[in-house]
Amino acid sequence: MLQLANSGNITATDLADYLVKNHSMSFRESYEKTAAIVNFAEKKNINLHELSLKDLKKIEPKLTNDVLKVFDLKNSVNSKKSYGGTAFANIKKMIVKYKKQL
Repeated sequence: MLQLANSGNITATDLADYLVKNHSMSFRESYEKTAAIVNFAEKKNINLHELSLKDLKKIEPKLTNDVLKVFDLKNSVNSKKSYGGTAFANIKKMIVKYKKQL
């Protein structure tokens, strides 16, 4: 499953959110930058997590090394911490909750 999930651009939304939060971009601007990065990766025939910082800086020069963590799928899953989110801690809580109900 991890291999299949990493085979696409599943973390593109995480990148757009990162640009909004960390680089004070509007969502529209972050969406445009993200689309440009996705298109760049597709032209190189690679996945987002395979891009280097040098590649990313061609599109957004302000990016630093910390952007690379955005493309880590486990980090992406764990970043969804709101109720019902995919973070491992949330999943464990839900399992406990529903086991008690059984």
